[in-house]
Amino acid sequence: MKKVSDILAIKIIFFITACYVGLWVLRIPTIKDQLQTDYVGVGYIMLSFALGSIFAMTFANAFILKTSTKSIITFTLIAEGCLWLPVPFIQELWIFIIFSFIFGMSYGAFEIACNVYASNLEVREKKSMMSGFHGFWSLGVLFGSLITSLLLEWNYSFIFNILLYVIILLPLSLYFVLCLESEVETKSKDSNQRNIFFVWPLLIFLLALIAMANALTEGSVDSWGALYMRDFIEVDGFYLGLATLSFNIFMVIGRFSGDWIRDKIGVFLLILILFSLTIISLTILANFNSIFAAIVGFSLLGIGASSIVPTAYSLAGKIEGIDSGVGITIISIAVYGTFVGAPASLGFIANNYGINNIFVPMLIIFIILIIPVSFYRKKFLI
Repeated sequence: MKKVSDILAIKIIFFITACYVGLWVLRIPTIKDQLQTDYVGVGYIMLSFALGSIFAMTFANAFILKTSTKSIITFTLIAEGCLWLPVPFIQELWIFIIFSFIFGMSYGAFEIACNVYASNLEVREKKSMMSGFHGFWSLGVLFGSLITSLLLEWNYSFIFNILLYVIILLPLSLYFVLCLESEVETKSKDSNQRNIFFVWPLLIFLLALIAMANALTEGSVDSWGALYMRDFIEVDGFYLGLATLSFNIFMVIGRFSGDWIRDKIGVFLLILILFSLTIISLTILANFNSIFAAIVGFSLLGIGASSIVPTAYSLAGKIEGIDSGVGITIISIAVYGTFVGAPASLGFIANNYGINNIFVPMLIIFIILIIPVSFYRKKFLI
């Protein structure tokens, strides 16, 4: 049997891991009820996950340099599948918070290794590919959330939901990781900077700020979308998944077309269009509570959020004099660093002002960010 190419293999690995995310985002209300906690408690869980991710990201590139991206991807894929198994049996919030930190460590290391591998493939193939790789991620979230939506509608248990995913996805992930090359040869071997502790160039700062802003919106759908649909739109069953489904359908469309559009119109104009769509979508989600408005809002948000982080990863992985893993680690830490303060803060807003108002701070941030991005537009003419 012909071996699957490493390009296709890494795409499918993105897809498989994202299927677990689709399970997570729609089962947050289940976990909330299981732990008998409020929005702030959910925020603490997300905070712990973010801290665990950042902790692992800080050291991930050093481990990659000592071993390989393939080794880290293999280990974290196994860990992720196994870590899902005890989730439905945890009843105490503090235990779940500790467990979330461990889960975050596995996910953070995977995030760095998988994006480094994808970035190195871009360099090897000499073309924009990162948005397409992340398109498979969004496709995985879409597929995973769709299956979980159907299981919710048919009243299958949380335990069954997890076992179904792990039994199918874990063996698949191990097969495709075997199709990866041990290492992709790129400029990284001769780069000067191999850790994140140096004076960052201006471009890294700008990319990190943009990625942080986008993380707030993309993360809000993953973390709060199902709760938003249940508590603000007041639906249940299959309809709980409409936020995630609408968002990820258009996220997939945006990401699969993002590389082509970026090459046609340039990075700056692409980011400006995506920011504008994000601002419109957040305005809708904060102010209108019909199913139609929710679908339109989350769909526009999916397009707006689609290519921002992939573009940031792509550019950060190609900056001269910096190891690709270091550039990607900086962007990843910026993204997950956003969730150090954001989850508890958004939980506080949801508790006191309504879950729809979690989108207001994001709206303000994007409006403000248009100014520095426009001022430094020449930095994005790459």
